[in-house]
Amino acid sequence: MYPRSTRQVVTITGVAALALGVFVEPAQGQSEIETAIQQHAATQIPGYVRPLADVLVANLSRGYVTSMPVARRFSFSFEVVSMAAAISDELRVYTANTPPGFTPGTYEAPTVFGGSSPTVNHSTIPGLSYTGPDGAVNLDYFPTAAPQLRLGGILGTELVFRYTSSSMVPFLDEEAFPKLTNLGIGVQHSLSQYLKGLPIDVSVTGSFNSLTFGDMIDLSSTSFGLNVGKSFGFLGVSGGVASEGGTMALTYTSTDPGAPGSVDVDLDVKRATRFRAGASFNMGFVRVFGDAAFGDVTSYAAGFRFGF
Repeated sequence: MYPRSTRQVVTITGVAALALGVFVEPAQGQSEIETAIQQHAATQIPGYVRPLADVLVANLSRGYVTSMPVARRFSFSFEVVSMAAAISDELRVYTANTPPGFTPGTYEAPTVFGGSSPTVNHSTIPGLSYTGPDGAVNLDYFPTAAPQLRLGGILGTELVFRYTSSSMVPFLDEEAFPKLTNLGIGVQHSLSQYLKGLPIDVSVTGSFNSLTFGDMIDLSSTSFGLNVGKSFGFLGVSGGVASEGGTMALTYTSTDPGAPGSVDVDLDVKRATRFRAGASFNMGFVRVFGDAAFGDVTSYAAGFRFGF
């Protein structure tokens, strides 16, 4: 019987939740996600990790729109935003090929968010079976988090700068924990300033995110959208539509006994249309905000904004 891979279940740690937004358990310089990826050959890895790319793009696109921009009033704030993408059943499995001689020729394999891999028997050799790698992340929601700075009131434009790094955590063992960095830039521009007399606020938005994890994962994403909103005193509501997509590059050495060696794969995250709705509560120096986006992946965001 082929050796069964040990199931990798990610442990949620406070360090990752607050500072990094990617959940791993450090072990000898390699995370459990990385170990699980290395068990796959180049032909298997796209189906296994594509759901991870999808939820990262959905999450990282959140948090840039927290309220509608004020055209001519200068503002500056520090924000902490957390995001979470719902892991649906469709994100937990994909169709994989079995090795030659095994029946059936394809089977429903777990993705990075899946469970245990099923066993497939050889078509002519009794007692010989194959079991592929298991899932790596056992969560109903995949969370991320980031601090960011917002500068507004520049010709009706808000600029948002987001950055996190594992080096920002002083008690994290950098030799045991693969380096993670996340850089994001967002812009929101008011269209209402050109359309006098509108009963609602209208804006266009765009954002870019780059995330690297160790020497194995490099993801980038972009988002472009249109938003409408209205303020009612301390309460602000908004909604909109956005197009979101990206790419994930994977570079690693496969430990799959059937196809060992170097793997270099680029995955396109198909652009998806998502509809969002959100609200914010302005309490002077402090603002609380949250929103939800719906599409092929449902994601949520919530956070605090400190500033003026």
